[in-house]
Amino acid sequence: MKRRDFFVVLLCLLLLSNMATYFYTRFLFFSPAAGAVGEQGAGEGLLGEIRDILEKNYYQSLDEKELTRGAIKGMLDCLDDPYTLYLEPEALEEMLAQTTGLFSGIGVEIVEDEGEILVLRVMEGTPAFLAGLCSGDRILEVDGKSMANVSLDEAARLLRGPRGTEVTITFRRPGEDELFTATLIREQIERDTVFSSCLEERYAYIKVTSFDQGTAGDFRNAVMALENEGLDGMIIDLRDNPGGLFDEAIKMGEFIVPEGEITRVVDRDGKVLSRYLSRAKPKDYPVAVLINQYTASAAEIIGGALQDSERAVLVGMPTFGKASVQYLQTLSDGGGLRYTIARYLTPKGKDLHKNGLKPDYEVELPDEYYLKNRPVPRDIKPGDTGPKVVLLQVMLNCLGYDLEITGVFDEPLVDSLQAFQAENGLSTGMLDDPTRESIRRRLAEKAGELDEQLHFALNLLKSQAGS
Repeated sequence: MKRRDFFVVLLCLLLLSNMATYFYTRFLFFSPAAGAVGEQGAGEGLLGEIRDILEKNYYQSLDEKELTRGAIKGMLDCLDDPYTLYLEPEALEEMLAQTTGLFSGIGVEIVEDEGEILVLRVMEGTPAFLAGLCSGDRILEVDGKSMANVSLDEAARLLRGPRGTEVTITFRRPGEDELFTATLIREQIERDTVFSSCLEERYAYIKVTSFDQGTAGDFRNAVMALENEGLDGMIIDLRDNPGGLFDEAIKMGEFIVPEGEITRVVDRDGKVLSRYLSRAKPKDYPVAVLINQYTASAAEIIGGALQDSERAVLVGMPTFGKASVQYLQTLSDGGGLRYTIARYLTPKGKDLHKNGLKPDYEVELPDEYYLKNRPVPRDIKPGDTGPKVVLLQVMLNCLGYDLEITGVFDEPLVDSLQAFQAENGLSTGMLDDPTRESIRRRLAEKAGELDEQLHFALNLLKSQAGS
């Protein structure tokens, strides 16, 4: 099982919209709408000349909108900058919903699972929660439209909609043949980005999944609540954090980064345009920050500032390396132009763009850790062969069943599957939905045991607290 395969699946789970590039670059400044282009300007220059020729002489009628967008795309592609792009109105609306952390919908997190839409998590208090949807349910239809082989982005778009509007979904629950239909009223959903807990007594763990509106305040509240209980160390988990709103990162830095610089923004010539400072007192306990190859943008600002302050250590793998600043100009058609205007440096002047942060302690995760993100195979039975069978064997091996990886659904695999079912209160003897959901949950639990980066950071904090 190649590590690359696991990375690809992990990245897919993190995609919330059809803007994969944006998922790594949500680091924005905003502006009012630009004025419409005058009629005279449209015909000027070589581009206008070619357009006029085509309008008069091309053998088919032209789609003006497609021509314009094609010209924009070609012009922006020449910049060789994946962070500079034109956003159509729907894409701009989706992006703004993501960066605010607010959207109207039913309150579920979904993933694609072999052509089906699987409910991964139901947010408490939301319409989906009140309607009784559960993790593991499979959404079959949305407003009568089949979800079979529908993309994750399209399914998310159909579930979202204006606040107060109705959406009817049909879903199937693992282990039940009956289909359920529910009509829900969409509400404004606030996506949580900060999650906190105690790993052990007096050792805190705070995961920040992105920097949306309110993230800094939620982080401050979580830290203060944990500090009231007394702390000997804290782990801040920025793994898989694609960044987000610059202002929220700065606000978080003003609270957690010891007095000094958080970051500086420079232009194309290296001239400093602005500096951002913290006046926070250093924490009286050690801090470790978890990073990986999907830690990007605003998350790298925080990681870099803490590392340069020499009051925290970074544990994990080198980060993504996205350290440029984008400006968002809304346009007359309701879309937007996002373009790069500057880049930022760490307090010690390190340019992270395309370089990323280097951890103080490089710690890899085992391949088995990423199995939690792989869809459990379906539609295989005794006698079958192929990669799905291999994956099932690898998963059961990870859960403690000693299987030879043969790629054949043979008798040892049948015995192991039945043993798993017996241990988990399942008795069908088939690889059905309840069994697949149970394997998925167990793999998620197992990932916690295999999280060598987290274990290393915790042990490091303990050694520093005891020294």
